[in-house]
Amino acid sequence: MRDFAAFIMRSRLHAIAMAGLFGVLSLKFLPLSVLSAAVLGLAALRKGWLEGVVVAAGAAVMVGGGFSLMELRPGLNFPLVFALWIPLLISAEALRRTESQGLALLAVGLTAGLFVLGMHWITGDVVEFWRSWLGRAVAAVPGATVQGFERDGTLRLMNGLIAVMYGFALMFSLLCARWLQSLLYNPGGFGHEFQRLRLPRLALPAIVGTIWAAGAASPILVADFLMVAVMVYFFAGLAVVHGLVAIRRLHWAWSAPPYVALFFAPQYAIVGLALVGAVDALIDFRTRARKR
Repeated sequence: MRDFAAFIMRSRLHAIAMAGLFGVLSLKFLPLSVLSAAVLGLAALRKGWLEGVVVAAGAAVMVGGGFSLMELRPGLNFPLVFALWIPLLISAEALRRTESQGLALLAVGLTAGLFVLGMHWITGDVVEFWRSWLGRAVAAVPGATVQGFERDGTLRLMNGLIAVMYGFALMFSLLCARWLQSLLYNPGGFGHEFQRLRLPRLALPAIVGTIWAAGAASPILVADFLMVAVMVYFFAGLAVVHGLVAIRRLHWAWSAPPYVALFFAPQYAIVGLALVGAVDALIDFRTRARKR
């Protein structure tokens, strides 16, 4: 992967080509949009947001050309990778200036929260909007129906789930970019930085207050914000686990159980780690462990 990072940073054209290539491929295989955004993030972390904008503009030409030529899935009216690039540049600039993954995570959480608010404001009824969208999206999937989403209650949570996946994609892209930068310019630095990831103390009361205020507008809005909060504190909880393992000088295998749980029971693992991250905002497990 170090050679891959070195290839990207060899020149601006290399960065544009890799971001554009992964962006075009993401039109068919969506997870590759994370790699496209990571390439963009690497350029921005190393050379600043303006370089990131130039790389994004060049890559957008490639992705736009691919979008016009490919036959895409129903319901996708624009390249979804575009939705990652601008928020990623903002988060990457926050990380580059502050060297705080916690503040960068807060920027990602704010982006996901703004997505939630924007969907409620633009659509007026997010449940009806996603019902209509799913009707088009599942048309090409054998055996899939909108009624299935309604029966299991997923439809009412759809807006929050999309916001959470958006936030996860943004944060994974940023972490991947930071890791690649570390491999190339600061070996071992990514792990130490991630182990210190912690949200500002005021973030927790601000998030709780926002969720409480949303109750006056809509119970669906409350659920949406709650899911975004879980996504944010999931990363904080994961950093706590890695930080405690490092502080106590334990074998790396002690950090494996959360990942095993994510594989077999992701919903419980995500909520459990989010609770750890939220409690850490009050107790600060890592500082206590250092004192011991």
